[in-house]
Amino acid sequence: METAILLGIPSPYVARLRNALDSKGGLPETWSLLFVPAPKKEPGINQGTVRQACHFADKHSSPHIFGFSTQQSRSELVAEIARCFRFRWCDQLVSSLNYLATPNPAPFLERLATDLAEEEQWAFRIKPTDMGSPLLLPECSFSVGGGHRNLWRHARSYGDQANIEGAAKAVREFGRAYLRKQEHYQWIDDRDLIFGRNGPRHADAPFPRGWKFSYHLPDGFHYDIKHLEARKFSITDVAGTLHLSAPKGYINIDPHGYVRG
Repeated sequence: METAILLGIPSPYVARLRNALDSKGGLPETWSLLFVPAPKKEPGINQGTVRQACHFADKHSSPHIFGFSTQQSRSELVAEIARCFRFRWCDQLVSSLNYLATPNPAPFLERLATDLAEEEQWAFRIKPTDMGSPLLLPECSFSVGGGHRNLWRHARSYGDQANIEGAAKAVREFGRAYLRKQEHYQWIDDRDLIFGRNGPRHADAPFPRGWKFSYHLPDGFHYDIKHLEARKFSITDVAGTLHLSAPKGYINIDPHGYVRG
């Protein structure tokens, strides 16, 4: 079951949307719908509503968060959501909101149906289904070249079916390039660093870092990084801090690029 969380929709439109959906037979049966209304009369978000959306997402297996906002600072407010959950801004839905207050809500409902159909394709073709997905690798630390650097950006894109095709292709090509056999198949980057994923678990990551691309990570999961030839190495974490290994040593890092002790 896919769950759409509408974040920032003004409260008066929540009931109108429910009524419009009921009159048209409801959502596709594969979807459920939740609301985190705007704090004011116009579409918008704040830290409190963003946090609420994260907690709603945490209770569902395949959450998709739809952002309603015209605020200039909106990208900063949802940075945490976008790192952990599938997220999209819905500017076309925002511009169609007024149709919900008319006898003909079809323009809004049609746009919503289009977005839901795209999100369903994303969940089926792009969303990680297990810990073997390259999308779970920390993009700040796993060194790649050429177009492979765009893997994670492709997977976060939305608004066009071509984005789904491009992301699916990027995932396939990334696997061919970096899933290499060394004892067994492992992720090995351009610097010959092995990102092992079968080591012992550590303490749970702070909420909501237990999610990435709307995939719920196993509790305490991290990658054990070591050099293919047991050399010293360095990595850069999500904050841009450089970490040095000991000879024949390793560094633990989570999928978001936070070094774990």
